[in-house]
Amino acid sequence: MRYGKFLIIMIVGLFSTTVFAQSEAFFLGTSAGVGGRALSMGSAYVGVSDDYSATLWNPAGLTQLRRMELFTSITNFKLTNDASFKSQVQTDKTSKTKLNSIGFAFPIPTYRGSMVFAVGYNKIRNFDEGFALQGFNPLDTVRAEQGFTEVEEGDMANWVFAGAVQVTPNLSVGAAFNLWRGEDSFDWAFNENDVNNNYYYNSYDYLQQIRTNFSATNFKLGAFYQLGFLGRIAGTIATPVKIKAKENWRETVSQVEDADSPNQNYQNSEGGKWDYGIRSPFTFTVGAALTMLPNIVLSADAEYTDWSQTRYTSEPPVGNEYRKNLDFKNNFRATTTIRMGGEFTIPFINTQVRAGIIHQPSPLVNAPKEANRLFYTAGIGLLLDKQFKLDIAYVTGGYERQGSYLNEYFNNVTEKIKVDQVYATMSIRF
Repeated sequence: MRYGKFLIIMIVGLFSTTVFAQSEAFFLGTSAGVGGRALSMGSAYVGVSDDYSATLWNPAGLTQLRRMELFTSITNFKLTNDASFKSQVQTDKTSKTKLNSIGFAFPIPTYRGSMVFAVGYNKIRNFDEGFALQGFNPLDTVRAEQGFTEVEEGDMANWVFAGAVQVTPNLSVGAAFNLWRGEDSFDWAFNENDVNNNYYYNSYDYLQQIRTNFSATNFKLGAFYQLGFLGRIAGTIATPVKIKAKENWRETVSQVEDADSPNQNYQNSEGGKWDYGIRSPFTFTVGAALTMLPNIVLSADAEYTDWSQTRYTSEPPVGNEYRKNLDFKNNFRATTTIRMGGEFTIPFINTQVRAGIIHQPSPLVNAPKEANRLFYTAGIGLLLDKQFKLDIAYVTGGYERQGSYLNEYFNNVTEKIKVDQVYATMSIRF
């Protein structure tokens, strides 16, 4: 069963319950981030953070704003899942266009230094995904026509309240309070047909539906140090995200038997509710942004999280709390996500071009390298006038995973996930 699937997904890198769900914990779904400029630079923005999006990357960077800023962003998301078993390959495609963020940053007049506050709404992660696999299964334990489909929709978003102050000419500190809210809709269907008349039934169908609402809070603390004309160094600490989930689930089973069987039809449906919690580890990030020339900026971040410290804070929907937490301890590991990017300002035409790369290791112990997530980014920034700026970012990449939750039906199912995202960010300073 995949009860509780959404929960572990939601811990997002800041942030289900079969072997498959936990084996991919925190890496199901797709992280969005905030800001076209940040995303086009490979999300290596901890040492840059000079706009509203600092509320996510490094709140201390807000002190660089000297004027009020109205900030909004939309995204178009496409995910392709190529599921393969032996020579059978089936593709499922998902496409969504959504609001990514909207926020407002406002400096407070000070005698010296800088003090800035910001408030906004950001969709940090989306759960939109699909899976499909249909064909004849030749395994001796099966020998039937089988089909699997999965449709998942939803988002994890936060309301953020952030502030920063310049404590010395070169040092700024800041903090952001995140109020997480979201929902996840998950549908999993399985059908089987006895096309060779090997068994006593004609067809079997199973449908599982999970609807979940969740809430959580956490803080992010940041520091930002200016190295004169050379650039900046920075760091952040994100406190554990403590999720409270309310889940409603239902599963329906129906079977049509052979004509000579005593009972030709069978159908049963059951459901229930479950409330539970889960807690993420601390996340530590360091970054730097160097000004190589007046029109060239290079940036890099390293984000460390020890996923083995993830814990259920109450009894999970399936299984024992102690066993599940022991699974986290023994089967998950610490990871360091590396993000690098650069920006070049083209003289005289108020245009910036950017590129970057993101490498996000799998949290699983002994995970194959194909399970690591690798993304490439590119983008452009256009200063349309002294107050209005447009930033466009393109993010592409993917990873592979083994569908172990299908192993009782198909051996060695491989899913190749490819993600393409386009972000358009508009900001007005006044």
